Amino acid sequence: MSRKGFQMSHIHVCLVSDQPIPNLTTVFQFKPDRVILLVTAEKLAEAKRLEEIFHNHKILVESQNIAAYDLNNVILACEGIIKQSVSCQVSLNITGGTKIGTLGAFQVFYSTGKPIYYVNTKDNEIMQISPEEKLVKIGASISIKDYLSAYGFKVTDNAKDDSYIYKRKAITEHLKKMVIDDERMIGDINFKIPKIDENTKYPFTLTFGSGSYIEKLLDMLHEANMAQKISPTSICISNEETAKYLKGFWFEEYVYMIAKSLSPDEIMLNVEGDWDVKGAHTPQNEFDILISKKNRLFYISCKTANPNRIIDNTEESITKDYLYELLALGDRALGLFGKKMLASARPIANKYVKKRADMMKITIIDGKNILTLKENLNQWLNS
Repeated sequence: MSRKGFQMSHIHVCLVSDQPIPNLTTVFQFKPDRVILLVTAEKLAEAKRLEEIFHNHKILVESQNIAAYDLNNVILACEGIIKQSVSCQVSLNITGGTKIGTLGAFQVFYSTGKPIYYVNTKDNEIMQISPEEKLVKIGASISIKDYLSAYGFKVTDNAKDDSYIYKRKAITEHLKKMVIDDERMIGDINFKIPKIDENTKYPFTLTFGSGSYIEKLLDMLHEANMAQKISPTSICISNEETAKYLKGFWFEEYVYMIAKSLSPDEIMLNVEGDWDVKGAHTPQNEFDILISKKNRLFYISCKTANPNRIIDNTEESITKDYLYELLALGDRALGLFGKKMLASARPIANKYVKKRADMMKITIIDGKNILTLKENLNQWLNS
């Protein structure tokens, strides 16, 4: 092959840290022929997750151990990579790693004139800082599944076909109007539907007080074959899907439809999965709504229960538990630039709860603010 037609193999070196998304970003952006992960003993689990993702994308990858706080060790490792790759293009992602690891890798790659990159997630750009400075707009897209997998969460299920959501959109819109005009009607529905688990007996009958909203809702459920209307104020529910929908899934579907209309990079509903932690019991979690935009992950937890209900004979409302659940799950799976939101169909009365949410960097949309949900979500996703 002539020199003109020869294409050098590209080796891309990454420093493994607690924040894996910058590593995914440059690898998916530049599509190197091989990835070398510089990993310390403390970050073996993080490296293994990255390796698995790259293998799934048919990208050659290997890990090379470095000492977290031994500058000479890091320098020797990087010099060895460059010496073994004289016929290859070699580049470095400097975004992760310990300060010693970053300093050692930077020194070697800078002194040899190799490309060095830093991922600026906030501004959706990759900064090349050597051998010349320039900005590269991020064009690569990280899927929600890969994003979560990089943090140790394996998706096992989600709502893959959302056509059923749009088929009952009119009913969902009607329920939204009900909760806006009088939240007690939604509270009555939540209260009368029994706890839904493997012991729930079907069919069962629900009877409500008279009123135009309730009577129209029952008519709509009957016409959609979701329930059988027995009287103007009574229905028979024969399946778990309808029970869950009326118990609160309708609100998740409403928020999902609004969020999807904003054309994010990706959106997923009812995301279930397992954490890859060692032990006899594998922790499981479920995310109501996950949205990806410019390689940032946004998590929305949706609630229709009474947010002002006091728990455990204290002065704390149930919303406190919602916030701590959101904080723990969000911080574990979203990374530095992910964002969290609590969407409550019913208004949150306690102003201290909202102050606490603000301190936790959790956005709240509640009560009549649902009327401007599209505008609020759009601002949240793009701020």
